[in-house]
Amino acid sequence: MCGVKTTLASFDLIVRGGRVVDPANGVDAVRDVGVRLGRIEAVSERLDAPRTTLVMDASGRVIMPGHIDTHAHLSSPGGNVDRAFGHVMLAESGTTTALDLGGEPANLAAGMKARGAGMNVACLLQLVPHKTVPEDDPRPAVIRDTVSSAMNRGAIGVKLIGGYHPFTPEATADTISEANAQQAWVAFHVGTKDTGSDLTGLREVPALVGGGRLHVAHINSYTRGMVLPPDEECREAFLILESKRGQLVSEAYLAQANGTNGKCDEDGNVIYNVAQNCLKARGYPTTDKGMRQALIDGYGSALVERGGRIVLVTGEEAVRVWQAAKTDASLSFPVNPAPSAFTLATEKYADGEFRVDAISTDGGSLPRNVAIERTMALVAFGALSWPDAVKKLSWNPSRMLGLLNKGHFTPGADADITIVDPGTGRATMSLVSGKVIMKDGRTAADGGTWLVTGQGEAAAKASGLPYQVMDLSKSWLYGKPLSPNERGRVRAEVT
Repeated sequence: MCGVKTTLASFDLIVRGGRVVDPANGVDAVRDVGVRLGRIEAVSERLDAPRTTLVMDASGRVIMPGHIDTHAHLSSPGGNVDRAFGHVMLAESGTTTALDLGGEPANLAAGMKARGAGMNVACLLQLVPHKTVPEDDPRPAVIRDTVSSAMNRGAIGVKLIGGYHPFTPEATADTISEANAQQAWVAFHVGTKDTGSDLTGLREVPALVGGGRLHVAHINSYTRGMVLPPDEECREAFLILESKRGQLVSEAYLAQANGTNGKCDEDGNVIYNVAQNCLKARGYPTTDKGMRQALIDGYGSALVERGGRIVLVTGEEAVRVWQAAKTDASLSFPVNPAPSAFTLATEKYADGEFRVDAISTDGGSLPRNVAIERTMALVAFGALSWPDAVKKLSWNPSRMLGLLNKGHFTPGADADITIVDPGTGRATMSLVSGKVIMKDGRTAADGGTWLVTGQGEAAAKASGLPYQVMDLSKSWLYGKPLSPNERGRVRAEVT
C-alpha cells in the first residue's frame, strides 16, 4: 500500500503530500492519499493524477482518519437550546462521525435536515421519566418496550442520565441488562438514587453491570475532586474500569467547561446533582441565590444562540437568560481539572493499550468541541505520540462503535479524513466519503448520514436521509470477549 511512485488510472481525489498518520496500518510518513467513489483507493509516496482528478495540497499538514466523537449532543427530547446547531459546530472542529449521546431520533433526523453539516451521526434515546419513559423507576416490561421502541425509531440504544434523572439501582441494572439482551447500545452518566454524579456513582458500576456490557460516559466527570483529591479519583476510576475490562467502553473530554442545567424547584433549591456539584466546588449554596451569584461572578455561563452557533455569556446577561427560562436553562461551569484530563487522556495498561478508550467532546451544541486541538496540544507537549493521538481520536472510536470501515486508510475503507495544522493543532479540512464537509474552519456541506441498526432501517428510510446500517455485534461493546493483545491489535478490518 505504501512505497514507491504508483500510477493508477482512476482517482476522484488525491490528497497530496501531507504527513499521513494511520496507526492501524503502521503509517506515519509523508504520503499521498488517493480516493475513488468515496473510498480509500491507495496510499503511497507518490500517486499520479489523471487530468480529471482533483488534487488537494496537504503539504505541512497531518492527514488522519476522520475524527469519531463518541460523546456529543446534537438533539434533545426537549430543552431551551436548539441542539441541532451542534452539527455545524462539531463539523467545524474537524469531526466526521458522532454519537449523539442522549437525544431523540426524530429530533436528530429533523435537525440533520435543517442544520446538518455532512457528518455521519448515530443517536441514543435519553431516558427522561414521563417524557421518553413513562415511569420514574421503570419496571422491566416498560424498559423492554422503551428500548425496542427507541431502536425501531432509529436510535441505536439508550442513555441513562443519573446526574439528572437517576433511577433506583435496581431499575438502572435492569435497563443495562435489557439493553444488553436486545443488543442495544447503553450508555450511563453515572449516579442512581443511592449515589451522585461523582466517584460514588462510578463505584456502583461493577455491581450494576454484572456480567453485561456498558458505555461509561465521560470518565472525567467523576474525577473532579468531589469525593477524594482528583488524582486519587483518577486512580480509583482506573481500577474500576480494569475490574470490568472487556465489558466497558469509555471516553473522556478535555475541555475545562462542562454542561448542565440550572433548574430550581419551588423552594429555590437547585434540582440536578450535576449543577449542585458545580456550585459546591466553589463554595456556593445549592440554591437559586447561589446560582444567581455564580452567574454574576462569571463562574457560571449561560448558553445562547448567536449567528447559527451556541455561545457562552456571563454576568447579568447570563442571569437574564436563566430567569427568562424560569431557571430551566442550559449552563456551563469550568469544573474539569486539567491534571485529571491529562491523566485520563494518556494513561495506559501494562500491555500498552489506553485505560480510557477515546477522547470525546461532550460537545456538539455545547461550545467545547476541542477534542482535536487539545489532543494535539498533548502531542506538542510530548505526552502523546501522533499515532497515539490518532488511536484515541479515530481508531479506537471506530472499534468501539463497530464502524470497521472507518478509523484507518486501508484500501476500501471509507474516505473519511481529517486534516490538521500541526502548528495550531486545529483541523483545517475534513471529508466524509471523499467529499469536503469543512474547509478552513467553516462548514461546506449540509444534511448527513444517519447511522442506525437494522431495527431502525425502516425509520431511516422513511426520513429520506441517507443512512447506513451499523452492526453492533462487531463493536467493542458487544463483540466477542477479546484478550488485551487481540483487542489492541491495530490491524484494519474492512467489510
